[in-house]
Parts: sequence; C-alpha cells; structure tokens
Amino acid sequence: MPHSKYVDMERKLKLGLFSFFIILSNFQLFAQSIYQDSLKQDLIGTWKFVELRDKSGVKVDTIQHKHGYELASGPLTTYRADGTYSKEFTPQFIDNGKWYYDSIQESIIQFLYYKKPYDSAAKYLISKGHAKQDTNGDYYEVITDKVLELNEKELIILEREERQTIYRKINQ
Repeated sequence: MPHSKYVDMERKLKLGLFSFFIILSNFQLFAQSIYQDSLKQDLIGTWKFVELRDKSGVKVDTIQHKHGYELASGPLTTYRADGTYSKEFTPQFIDNGKWYYDSIQESIIQFLYYKKPYDSAAKYLISKGHAKQDTNGDYYEVITDKVLELNEKELIILEREERQTIYRKINQ
C-alpha cells in the first residue's frame, strides 16, 4: 500500500505543476495581449518617410549599389485598425497586406499579398518557395520590420546594414 500513496502524491504534484504552467502561460498571453494592443494603437495611422541614418546615426541621402545609386526614401505607409496595411512607393506601385505587432520580437509582421494576375517577380518567388499560400489559395510573403522606437509621432525601423529609417505620423 505505501506504493499507491507515493503514486497518488506524484499524480497530485504533476497535476499541480501542469495547472501552474497553464495559468502562467495564460497570464503571459494576457500580458502580451495588453502590451501588443497598446503598441498596435500607436502604429495605427499613416506614416511618412523622414530620413535614413547609417549605424552611426549619420543621415544618408544616397545609397550606393554595384549598379548605381539610390536616393534614400521610404513608402507612405498606412497601418489600419482592421489589421490591413498599404505601402505606397508611387501612386502606381502600392503594396497591400495584413499586419500585426509582435511584442516579443518588437517587430511589425507584415503579410504582403501578391496581386492577381501574378507578375513575373511573384511567379518567380512562388516557384522558389519564398511565398506562402493561405487557405484561400492566395500567395504572400512575410516581411518583418524590427521596431527600434515607437511612439504616437515617430517610428524608427531597423533596416539592412543597421541603417535606421525614420517615419513621422501624419494622421491617425
């Protein structure tokens, strides 16, 4: 009989630990949700490119590539409360998709949906496995923007080569 007493205690201990971890994980999800929602609210609105800085904080006007130069710029970006976004590079070139803020990674996760009919670039990305397919059969790619700073007026994103892109909110 002493054996069953220990087995019973072991079961109670396991059940107690299991319950503790369930409560802890639910609390973490709840806390993350509150934090995520507050930051999400700060992101909602339209953001205009202000400037690009290098990793030392020096303003960059042009970026040199092996085939030429590019003027430092950024899209007019709108994050909407319904979880959709748009990035307007030119009036003819606008990306659309879905987004959310990941408070653990401190990043904006964007699902860039390809427009139908798919152009050659989209077809190439799909064929190489760079795009994912949703339940409706539409293709998208995941783009992650690391947020360095965010408040109700300014958004700073970490770019390639540790450059920082600075945006100002122009409307809610």
